[in-house]
Order: sequence, then structure tokens, then C-alpha cells
Amino acid sequence: MPRICFIVNPTAGHGRALKTWQRIEPLVASLGEYGVKFTERPRHGEELARQAAAEGYDRVVALGGDGTLNEVGNGLMGTKSALAVVPMGTGNDWVRTVGIPRDAEAAVRIAFGGRRVPMDVGLAVGYRYFFNIAGIGFDAEVSRQVNDYGPVLKAVGGTLPSLLAIVGTLFKFNGVPVKVQKDEETMEIPRMLLMAVGIARYYGGGMNILPDAVIDDGKFDIAWGFDLGRSELVSLVGKIYKGGHVGHPKVRFTQARRIAATSTQRVAFHLDGDVAGNLPVTFELLPGALDVIIP
Repeated sequence: MPRICFIVNPTAGHGRALKTWQRIEPLVASLGEYGVKFTERPRHGEELARQAAAEGYDRVVALGGDGTLNEVGNGLMGTKSALAVVPMGTGNDWVRTVGIPRDAEAAVRIAFGGRRVPMDVGLAVGYRYFFNIAGIGFDAEVSRQVNDYGPVLKAVGGTLPSLLAIVGTLFKFNGVPVKVQKDEETMEIPRMLLMAVGIARYYGGGMNILPDAVIDDGKFDIAWGFDLGRSELVSLVGKIYKGGHVGHPKVRFTQARRIAATSTQRVAFHLDGDVAGNLPVTFELLPGALDVIIP
């Protein structure tokens, strides 16, 4: 059995992650050799993951939400350790793509006994790595509002925080002009509402925004919406959860290895749900750059 280190975010899920760890630790102890480290501040998970890799752990488990996953993944880049996940956050979107269950005991068994496979990784040049989806525009503003709601509302989990943030953002963001360099192609989008650039399929607590994304195909999947009015967007949001936006006349899909976006206006972007900055930004895909543990 591999040596495993658990990185626990005790605040994830409004404290649910810590309570879950206390409940499942006897199971963990019965499955093999393990260690545990607890995050104490933002970005601490990155530091702890790097320490765990240096200590020779074969697998490092992010026990928290997609933000914890992002921190641990960033800490493991360039190491020989693989990333595993026990989902305990608000959205838990990355695990939906790879089939890791939300049941903690089942996820722990996968962390010990699952398959080790290479996964593509995204890099926001000059910022940090991302492992699920980066977004520009409307979805970044939604992410900002979700994070601003505070721990009480986020503890509800699932789709509610994102849906409330969508409603709030509808009245503040109507689209912006964006110039996109996609590999060797240049696109001018006069009124872009959002753009999702991803490795995996889901964000926002289960929105299947990139339904054809594969974690190891060597390309970003990209979707963007343009010229959408408020009523059109409201109608579209519900459809995205089941991939019903595919074929919509104001939604486009493509793939690329590199995306560079600029705008004449202030436009935010997020990485795995956390707002990282404003345009310009360049996303580069790193094929098979991190090993992950999946069923």
C-alpha cells in the first residue's frame, strides 16, 4: 500500500471537513501508513503539500473543497507525489468529472487503492496552476460573489450559493469586448458574457459547462457565450446543469493548447473558483503534468 498524507482544511464545509476527518481516521489507520496536516490560513495547503512530497509520501489527499484541491495540486507540481481527493467543500466539482463519490469512506478507499493516472494541468501564466476550470467574465464575477457570501451561506453547499450569486451578477454584468488569441487564431468577441477554459467538465456546484472535457486529452475545452440578454441567460443557466447549452445559437465551443485574452475594460478571471486577477491573462495547457488518483 502507498504512504499517504492527508491535507485537511478544517474550515471546509463550515467545519464539516474536520468532523469528517475525526470520523474516518480509524478507517484511514486500518488501510495503511498515513500522515495528516491541517491548513491554518489561505495557501497553506500548497505549502503543506510540498512538505508532504518532500517527506516521501506517494499520495497526498486534499480533504476539503475545490479550493483545497487547487492549493494541494499547486504544491505537488514538479514532485513525484500524486493528488487524491476526499470532497468536503461547497461545490466539489472536479470529482464529478473523474467519478470520485462524495461519500467520505468510499473516497478514502479510492485514495488508497485507486488508479494513478496523469492529468493535464492549466497554467495561468504569472499566477498559478489550475486543475478544473478557469473562467473569464460573468462566471468570475459569480465566483467573487460566492466567496463574498461568507461561510454560513457557503456551508449550504451544492448549487444554492452559485444560483444566488448568478442572480446578483445579472444586474451588474452585461458583457464586455474581449480579444482572444487561441493558438494561432485571433477572435474578436464584441460582447462576451463569459468564457470557460477547462481540464474538467463541471463548475458552480454541478454546472456541466464543458460536457466533452477529458482530463488527459492534451487540450483545453473552451466554451463562451455572447450577446446574451438577461432573460436569455436566466433561461440558459438551468440548462447548463445537464449540458443543455450545447447547440445554443449564442454559445460556442472549441479546443486549444493556449488562450490569451485581453479587453479594454476591467474583466475578472478565476482559477478553480477563486478570483485571481483581471485581464490580460494567458492560459497554457501542460499535458500530463500531475498524477491523480481516480477509481
